[in-house]
Amino acid sequence: MESLSPPSFPSNGMGAMGGGQPSNAGSPLSSSSYEPSSPYPPRSVRNCNGVELDWEQPDISQLILSDKPGREDMSSPSSYNGYGTESSDYKKKKGPVPRQQEELCLVCGDRASGYHYNALTCEGCKGFFRRSITKNAVYQCKYGHNCEMDMYMRRKCQECRLKKCLNVGMRPECVVPESQCQVKREQKKARGKDKKEYPPVGSPIAEEKFPAVSPCNTMGPSEQRTSTSTYYNKLYAGCISLNLSPVPQPIKPNMPVPPMTSDQEELISALVHYQEEFEQPSEADIKRIQEIGITDDDSEDPKFEHITKMTILTVELIIEFSKRLTGFGDLLREDQITLLKACSSEVMMLRAARRYDAKTNSIVFGNSYPYTESEYETAGLGFSAPMLFRFCRNMCRMKVDNAEYALLAAMSIFSADRPFLREAYKVQKLQEIYLNALSAYVANKRAMNSFSIMIGKLLNVLTELRTLGNLNSEMCYRIQLTDKRLPDLLNEIWDVTPK
Repeated sequence: MESLSPPSFPSNGMGAMGGGQPSNAGSPLSSSSYEPSSPYPPRSVRNCNGVELDWEQPDISQLILSDKPGREDMSSPSSYNGYGTESSDYKKKKGPVPRQQEELCLVCGDRASGYHYNALTCEGCKGFFRRSITKNAVYQCKYGHNCEMDMYMRRKCQECRLKKCLNVGMRPECVVPESQCQVKREQKKARGKDKKEYPPVGSPIAEEKFPAVSPCNTMGPSEQRTSTSTYYNKLYAGCISLNLSPVPQPIKPNMPVPPMTSDQEELISALVHYQEEFEQPSEADIKRIQEIGITDDDSEDPKFEHITKMTILTVELIIEFSKRLTGFGDLLREDQITLLKACSSEVMMLRAARRYDAKTNSIVFGNSYPYTESEYETAGLGFSAPMLFRFCRNMCRMKVDNAEYALLAAMSIFSADRPFLREAYKVQKLQEIYLNALSAYVANKRAMNSFSIMIGKLLNVLTELRTLGNLNSEMCYRIQLTDKRLPDLLNEIWDVTPK
């Protein structure tokens, strides 16, 4: 699924997600999720006037512990920013087919080995498609240009086989150009020859020549409170020094760009897939939100309730997304909760930017209801609105795509400088994986002469998200001074003491 609708409350809050495989299930707030066997016990919600509502919500620990399956009941993708509104270049996950079911190649019907170039195919059709694209091959059908493709005809008619490859969704742009393959082969050969010339990792010379991406792996408890700007400045410096390669060397204008590794391509593919899957609330959830009713009068209470409930849905989707990130499930439960509490509002801001409509200067919620700055003010949430909308406009101008949004979300989740982490070094190692993937992606997808500028801008986005998070904390405090009341889940996630 693709775009979500969650702009409100940017804070140092949390968001959590968990692993599992996609299946037909609503979000944690949909009615189908609360059968008697549900792992989530009832938990009341109060509206802004303190009246108890019949709307159940789990707490964050239950959301993390639940082995909730994925979702397939989502509406079609509808993000306003990124690759597009209908599909994503990285929508399908690459990798082996689950062994418990025999999947067939969509091209010829042979046994499929996994998703290749955006479609489920066998190894034979994968190799045929790659060769056809890299060689710009032109084939001629001898049988009427309408051959029915199977394991026999795939050898007889290459034109119809290639046509079938394209019809089932295989994407030529996903094939690595032969020039990059040659560069990769030469780099492997060079690394084999030069391996002995480089000092072992961890030696004084290695540490001097190849600095770590950031100093978090040696941070003590007090040092974890270094300023955000310093933290990301060091991340940026480490990223440039690493330069996408185990053997760092300066990138020159005429130098070939090292291709992304297959692991990085699969990581990004899975990331974007889960970003889409857990971005749009289910129809059942949207229906519940709509039952509140949004009037055309100037009353702020209905709009405040609408935004807070949409925020709950968003936080729960962020939790589900996070639980599926590589390495998240291996962290201590306490660290998972710490990370989710600290990142949820930041990831929500990224999702708000994806839902920003530049034509109307509004953020479009999951039920397609647009909120402008003035409507945020009407809802009593105008304190953070100007900076949030400025952030959305900036992301739109940068033309950040779906893969970059997903990588930024993962880096925000795996921030090793969050206070009170017990195993910050593990979080740091995970963030480095996503940082290197982001660097490789930007170098291959953006103009080479703008790599340093673009990677710097993207890392600066993480700093801006911290500022928005602080604003959200301040806004939550201000809300407590009024007659309004935040739902219990948001109070818990953002450490707000209820009135």
